[in-house]
Amino acid sequence: MTTMFNATLMLANSLGILRSSTATGGSATTIVDTSRTETDDAFNPAGTAWIIKDVGGASAAPEGEWARVSDWVLSTHTATISTVTAAVGAGDTYGIATGDFPLDVLINAINKEIVKYKQPLWDLTSLDITNAQTEYDLPSGIRKDNLIGVFESTVDDANNGKWVELNWYVRASATSVVHVLVVDSSNVGVGNDIGLRYMSPLVPLYEHDDVIDDIVPMARILDTAAANARAIRMNTYSSGSKLGIELMRMSREDAVLARAENPVRYPRKRGNVNESDIPSREARLEPVPLP
Repeated sequence: MTTMFNATLMLANSLGILRSSTATGGSATTIVDTSRTETDDAFNPAGTAWIIKDVGGASAAPEGEWARVSDWVLSTHTATISTVTAAVGAGDTYGIATGDFPLDVLINAINKEIVKYKQPLWDLTSLDITNAQTEYDLPSGIRKDNLIGVFESTVDDANNGKWVELNWYVRASATSVVHVLVVDSSNVGVGNDIGLRYMSPLVPLYEHDDVIDDIVPMARILDTAAANARAIRMNTYSSGSKLGIELMRMSREDAVLARAENPVRYPRKRGNVNESDIPSREARLEPVPLP
């Protein structure tokens, strides 16, 4: 399970801006580290801190939280950060990055890649088998183009885990408001649930504990996000140095290689019958044997 915390931390490391160490003290708004030697303001005003490991263990707060760095003072070895949910303490492992790539740039660069993909989801509760009925209005968000499987529960319980695959197709409704699911089942039980397997676009993620769907390999996300981050920085914060342009070119090449080496494998469409094979309404008045 990869969270946005992990993803932004790994992206910062990939971009070469991450430095990690062990805190010698702190609070909910500061990190103290007497081993740091960077000059004043090295990490502000747009740096980022990640609390990687709480010394107390058991994933205790503020482990897994990020914060923006507003000040760094060498004489006190103190970074002032936005408030985390518990005090940073001596022995906590943390990461810190300069403001070359602010946290919002890291998040946006990752999201720009995430939203290109889809995730398979289940709807197990919207539709029930009705006696002598084979057509059902699909729930909102499920359509002909994203429905990939239709199943029937063997008993009237969506949580029993026993599902029978159905033949199905989808047609437009007379009002064109929703699509209509047409099912062909040899195991119809009145009241049983209809399970719908469908694809839904991944949505942008903004919180540190938001989880990235594992259908997309992280190597694919990170290499492309690195190229995205360099492009965002070049377009927003600078006109683009020769070195910056070369690094962005290298990141794009890495992204192309990552896509080739880490393909995204979506579930195939199941149980769908070709609409051209569906008999006319008149023909359907006579029983049609299943193949």
